Formats: sequence, structure tokens, C-alpha cells
Amino acid sequence: MVITAQRKIVLLLFAFFLSAQAWACSRATVPPDSAKAGGTLEEQILYYTNKFRKSQGLGPLQLESSISREALDHSKDMANGRTGFGHEGFEERVDHVSKKLGRVAAAAENVAYGNLDAEGVVNGWIKSPGHRRNMLGSYNLIGIGAARGKGNITFFTQVFIKN
Repeated sequence: MVITAQRKIVLLLFAFFLSAQAWACSRATVPPDSAKAGGTLEEQILYYTNKFRKSQGLGPLQLESSISREALDHSKDMANGRTGFGHEGFEERVDHVSKKLGRVAAAAENVAYGNLDAEGVVNGWIKSPGHRRNMLGSYNLIGIGAARGKGNITFFTQVFIKN
């Protein structure tokens, strides 16, 4: 096969193009954590909670829908003023979870409110010794719920379960 000068130029340009593409791919930047979190607000909270646990050498918590329903109901109750801000009814929430999942060996709860995104609320919990302790507990399941109230204030609940 005879390679003409014109064909050599085309082949060189093609090789240059492939090299440039490979270099560009190797230089691609990783998106910020907020882009990695994605999904719903609750999924983002799970992402940042598990990211923190991983940074402390702990395994991830698994999101469980029946626990999340309890957390969401509590957030809605706080947002609508049916209950005060806090942990009122926590024992009942844990009892409901145990009826659905079986034995509950340990449980804890974090609540918060404000005009916060997922990363902001998780960072607030990390900075609070009691909330931080809950996040670092030997739990394996989590339920997360968030609800908006008056003034566009969001109420957040995390329920931690070890079964």
C-alpha cells in the first residue's frame, strides 16, 4: 500500500485528534459533591450523612422507606404546627418501625429546621455534639423526611435504627 503525502497528513491529523481527545478526558474535573448528591432532598441528606460516616471510618446507612414515612410524618407535624419542634412522639415512631421491621435494638433521632439545603442541615448536625453522636452511632438503617412549613421554612427529621 502506497501512502501519499496527502494521506500522511490526514493520518497525522487523525492521530493528533485522538491524542487531544485522550488528553482532554484525562484532564476532566470531578463534579462538586452537590452534583454527586443528586436526587431528592432526602437522598441528598443520605448522601452527605453517609459521606460523613465514611470520613469517620463507618459504613453507610441504608435508607428504609417505612422509617422515612415516620420521619416525614414527624416533619410534616412540626411544619404544620400539630406538634412542637423537637422529639415529641419519638417512642411512638420507634414502636411503629418495630411493628414493620421487627426488633429494634437501638434508635435515635435528629431534627432541624431552617432555610437549609441538604449539605447545610447535615453540616449543622455534624457541628452539634448530640446530633453528631447520633450520626456516628452503630445504626444500620435510616429514615429521612423533610417538609416545608410557614415562611418556606423546612423541617427535617432523621430517624436512626439498629435492628
